[in-house]
Amino acid sequence: MKYIIKNEIDPNILSNFRKELGWLELPIEQYKKAINNSMINVSVYEEDTCIGIGRIVGDNHYKGMLTDIMIRPSHRGLGIGKLIVTTLIETVKKKLEEGEIFMLEASPTANNRDFYLKCGLKYKPEIQDGVYLWIKK
Repeated sequence: MKYIIKNEIDPNILSNFRKELGWLELPIEQYKKAINNSMINVSVYEEDTCIGIGRIVGDNHYKGMLTDIMIRPSHRGLGIGKLIVTTLIETVKKKLEEGEIFMLEASPTANNRDFYLKCGLKYKPEIQDGVYLWIKK
């Protein structure tokens, strides 16, 4: 299956994903503000249906955090989450100037640390509880 990757997230889709996944629901205006203030937004479509989203929030220069990595339950296990995370990482790399370094972090929720490790992030509990990746250009 060929997926379409967009560098945007529709706030209504973010809202629907959160409802579908049983996450805390927020007013649509709050989603709009969050998306507009994100460093990078990514959504993955199968034909006309959004099947996954993800964002990086951060300072646009040396530090950011993966957030809202969400895949429709019907499409889990197909590599879509990894596609989103690797797309976000590659987008950061493209923004860096030669010699710059960017630290990407994530705070895994229950039982998904291995997912982030498969996406290339590191876990060193002696350093921090979350996962991270130094991206260099």
